[in-house]
Amino acid sequence: MLRKMLLVTLGLIFPFLFLTLQGFSQEDKTVRVAIETVKTQMRLPPGVEVKFIEKKESPIEGFYSVKLILMAPDREIPTVVYVDKEGERVFLGALFIKGENVTKKEAGEPKPRKIDLALLEMDKSPFRGPAQAKVTVVEFSNFQCPYCVKSWAKMKDLLEKYPQDIKYVFKQFPLQGKTSDLPEMAAAVQAVNNEAFWVVHDFFFSEEGQGLINKGKDVLKHKIEEILKEKGFDVKIFQTALSAGKGKSRVEEDVAVGRKIGVRGTPTAIINGDFVGSLLAEKTIEKYLEK
Repeated sequence: MLRKMLLVTLGLIFPFLFLTLQGFSQEDKTVRVAIETVKTQMRLPPGVEVKFIEKKESPIEGFYSVKLILMAPDREIPTVVYVDKEGERVFLGALFIKGENVTKKEAGEPKPRKIDLALLEMDKSPFRGPAQAKVTVVEFSNFQCPYCVKSWAKMKDLLEKYPQDIKYVFKQFPLQGKTSDLPEMAAAVQAVNNEAFWVVHDFFFSEEGQGLINKGKDVLKHKIEEILKEKGFDVKIFQTALSAGKGKSRVEEDVAVGRKIGVRGTPTAIINGDFVGSLLAEKTIEKYLEK
């Protein structure tokens, strides 16, 4: 039986690692060896946490299957490590038996990371769509990000296609290293009302608006005031909020929320609590609508 199992392990993707680790208590030795092996041998990106799920007898005689979850910023990636009962030998890779990837079967598929919706502070942010919509999309976006422009174009079409089924919440997340007064100005428009914000938002995500985003503070402020006047909104409320620093505070709050949940770039979307990230696609949203 042992000989048969050793032949099976020729299907491993990663090398057969012999590790002798000292200093672990016997009680948790197998699990700790598995975690340490993953941390030292898999070259995990910064910020990825390793979480223990379960330990059980493995198909390899004398070894345990230790299931771990790699907690990436956007996904939970399951993996299985095989550790002998003395905690001295480790198989790290994919185990195949009769052509079947046993490791993948034991581990399961990656899943989007779940985010507690309360952490997102959605009540502070501008939104579109009904409050009790079937699908809630919270997107961290940036007026200076070309991918955000594309993402919004797709999202706008979806909101028009499913007006009663999608709630969209906008969060600002300016790119580090790029300075602009536009984020806090746009946030200051929130003080006027939700509708006023979306008028300004839609302009700066348009082709004409994108041509102005890198202009100076005076140009941006004048354009926003012009838009508000044309639509009949109270410009003084915007001016007062901007002077009082309310726009800056709102942007800082959004950035703080984003960093807390692991947002690293834009656009980043959370859909019904699932950390989806990347550019929004119609097929992604429609999967949630079908659930």
